[in-house]
Amino acid sequence: MSTLKLVTLPIGNLSDITKRAMDVLTNERKFLAEDTRNLRKLLDLFDIDSSNKHIDSFHDHSKSKIEHLVAKIKSGESYVLVSDAGSPIISDPAFPLVRACIDADIEIESFPGVSSVLLALELSGLPPQPFTFYGFLPRDDSKKRETFSSLSTNNGTFIYFESPHRLTKTLKVLGEALPEAQIAICRELTKKFETVYRFKASEWEEVEIKSVGEIVLLIHNQSSEKVLSNKKIISLASDYLHKKQSPKNLSKLLSEILGIGSKEIYQIINRD
Repeated sequence: MSTLKLVTLPIGNLSDITKRAMDVLTNERKFLAEDTRNLRKLLDLFDIDSSNKHIDSFHDHSKSKIEHLVAKIKSGESYVLVSDAGSPIISDPAFPLVRACIDADIEIESFPGVSSVLLALELSGLPPQPFTFYGFLPRDDSKKRETFSSLSTNNGTFIYFESPHRLTKTLKVLGEALPEAQIAICRELTKKFETVYRFKASEWEEVEIKSVGEIVLLIHNQSSEKVLSNKKIISLASDYLHKKQSPKNLSKLLSEILGIGSKEIYQIINRD
């Protein structure tokens, strides 16, 4: 069966390549690469002969190729899709092609490897549950401020990619928007100068950070706003209903208090 194979490549240390990924790189013939030159260099480093491989480019501006590629795969050809480093689906161009292949009933295979997102989460020392990955931060400082401010009422660890050239301004905005948040900055992951910085957002100026290389920014925010669980809603409901008030009226009252739709509340308190 023809397939689209997604192969995760090392993000720095070549030893992180998996055996399954090596088998695919060695045995397959048709490749889609974010940068064809980078893939050929990598194959050379792995002593894999690329002279008989067909390597075509596929990047953020390759959407016009999707229909053609889907047709080729449907006709019986298999392709391997890689990015320059890491997973081709994480902040890289694979998703539109993957979605189109799934819609066309084409099988997708994944050959996973190291992920800077999960590696950074492991090294950060921040609570891992829940965590959310957002990709690259906006370039504009005002939009960054909006992004960080939107996290103020959320609990969890939030992960972003950032350019080392914008990191200082980003930390300034972050320190103003979420001063109590716990921060971790992971740079050059899996490489010789891998470094992790951990600090409070308001204290960013006290940390001497070398803004060079690939940067993963992690933010842990603990909202001070009181969050009511379903159990609490049910407890409130029981007290109210004991006074012989109707569930419908109670739902409307709790909706005003909690900012949750009255229909949703009605379903919760009548679940049993």
